[in-house]
Amino acid sequence: MNSGVEVIKLRNVTAGYKTTLGFKSIFKHYQVVLRNINLSITRGEKVAIIGESGSGKSTLLKVIIGLLKPIKGDVLIYDKQIYKLPWRERVKIIRKIGYVPQDPYKALNPLLKIRQILAEPLEASGLDDKTIEQRVREVVRFVGLQREILDATPDELSGGMRQRVLIARALIADPEILILDEPTSALDVSIQAQIINLLNDIYNKLGTTMITVTHDLAVAQYLADRAIILKEGTIVDEGSFDQILSNPRSEYTRKLILSYYVTTFKTVE
Repeated sequence: MNSGVEVIKLRNVTAGYKTTLGFKSIFKHYQVVLRNINLSITRGEKVAIIGESGSGKSTLLKVIIGLLKPIKGDVLIYDKQIYKLPWRERVKIIRKIGYVPQDPYKALNPLLKIRQILAEPLEASGLDDKTIEQRVREVVRFVGLQREILDATPDELSGGMRQRVLIARALIADPEILILDEPTSALDVSIQAQIINLLNDIYNKLGTTMITVTHDLAVAQYLADRAIILKEGTIVDEGSFDQILSNPRSEYTRKLILSYYVTTFKTVE
């Protein structure tokens, strides 16, 4: 489904967080997390961004979805430099991205019913209540949940059901790009397989550009065709999974592959 049309492009992006030196210092410095990141993602691609904790994955996500302005470099979404746009124009672009956060146990408001959680992204759209309710029911069915869960609160649902709710919430406004932050890491192995199958079904049916952020090479291979390997804030490897597995460019990638094969053999045994 790759169209060759760039939907996300980062050019020489360096990003980090402001820190203050000294108790009363007025001088601000940055803790740099990402260094000279260059990447391009085209419409309809399935891409995995892979790295261990501290590699810069979360910071890269914040940069892409408009939450962290880079120290330097350009972030383009649909050929628009989002950090040079007025806030309202930036929001219009960012709304084309559906985001699934990492932890289904922390990401859902425990005080709201699932119906309210799913309807929330549509409340500023100008749609009437009947249309919103119809859309909520459609997306719940689409992710394999029963209508009855709409009257439940998150603490009444299993981890797998919560993850499906998060995916439904990301899809509710018909995004063109879906970003998944460690979509299976908080789930049991049997539930992980179900969520992976669901995400691949979503991709096959909708053709949505899909970006999966994970530390797990095995999960990435099920959910993506191309891998971007991050280590200590830099891209150390990039290519199709065939290229990555057969000809890794960095020692870090080789270690990831070794860990992947060890895990695979243990599973087979």
